[in-house]
Amino acid sequence: MKTNILLFILLFASCACGKVCGKVCDKEKEESANAPEKPQVFDYSPDYKAIGVDEARLARIDSLLQDYINKGLIPHALTFVAKDGQVFHNKAFGWRDVEKKIPLEKDDIFRMYSQTKAVTTVALMQLFEQGKFQLDDPVSKYIPEMTDRVKPRNGTEHNAPSPVLIRQLMSHTSGIGALQGGDKSYATLAEYVKEQVKQPLQYDPGMSWNYHPASDVWAYLVEYFSKQSLQDYIKENIFKPLGINDMAYYYPESYKDRFVTVYREEDGQIKPAEMWSGRYPFGSDTRFANGGTGLNGTIEGYARFLQAILNGGSFNNKRILGRRTIEVMSKDQIKHPEGGADNFRFGLGFQIYPGEKITWDANKGASPMVSPGSLSWGGMANTDYIIDTQENMIILLYTNRLPDTKIWELFLNTVYQALE
Repeated sequence: MKTNILLFILLFASCACGKVCGKVCDKEKEESANAPEKPQVFDYSPDYKAIGVDEARLARIDSLLQDYINKGLIPHALTFVAKDGQVFHNKAFGWRDVEKKIPLEKDDIFRMYSQTKAVTTVALMQLFEQGKFQLDDPVSKYIPEMTDRVKPRNGTEHNAPSPVLIRQLMSHTSGIGALQGGDKSYATLAEYVKEQVKQPLQYDPGMSWNYHPASDVWAYLVEYFSKQSLQDYIKENIFKPLGINDMAYYYPESYKDRFVTVYREEDGQIKPAEMWSGRYPFGSDTRFANGGTGLNGTIEGYARFLQAILNGGSFNNKRILGRRTIEVMSKDQIKHPEGGADNFRFGLGFQIYPGEKITWDANKGASPMVSPGSLSWGGMANTDYIIDTQENMIILLYTNRLPDTKIWELFLNTVYQALE
């Protein structure tokens, strides 16, 4: 009798578990079916209803950008906005060259400056995935010249309480500063970096945020671990798999006419400026490539790179990073409040939009329209981007105009207001 009762209980429990498990499995299948697609190509014929975009309201984007051009505030603007891989705004406004009245084209080449950083960060993280190093490895393990001395601006020189770690390079928290005199006299990245890291740190590693100088150090590590030049490595492992053309540090002379003119504001007017992202891109010596600046390219090329990040590491049916690696890169690395403002978050290679309620000060690059957790950054000449994982959307606006006009923050308003 006891045996029969026990069998009945086991049978009942099995059935109940089957029902529960079945519901759980059904829910997981439903969530998987409703998950955003990971498009491997861009669709330039968007289904506005399917992606939840009010087509009529997109005219506000055009009005904003054209108004800035008409007023002489910016020389040109190029947009690229895609949701679920469907490109719903990709337009060129204004002039590649104002003085010659040459219209801007969608495939024109822009100086991207600090947009270089995300590319070279991904390059190093690819090598992390191959087991070449750990993120908390000391830099000195691979670059023996790395100093352990700290010389703060206001304070006494001392030994660092902890070594500079590789992840602190990519989050700009290492304390490494730029070498006095810059890199112009160095033929290769290795030569420059090995001198750069000998000078004292500006602060204890991990305790503050100092943008840019460490980018050349992590770029050199790409060369160290891959046994390739930085240029060859990113071309082979990032640009080629993603189908990115015309993005490079150096070009043949035949590309000159595709470069947009950089403009700088002087005495209330914008005037052409002889400026380059890194070294002169048409020079004969093409050995040197920076980790934090120097790349030039088209907006569509960089959109491919961003879509791969949004997709969890793949685009063009090629995977350049694993999903978990991107999740690691999207975690805040800043020590608060010493390392930066409470509303500022930075991971490995990208700024992270905070989820907390903050003051929406456009002068500090904050937009209330962007989803928490979105990744972003840009270049000195005002090429900017957002990777919004909640909306499954990438947003790019390119100009080559200095200084910043804050049109980017206004542009974001006009993009997000079109979402249904």
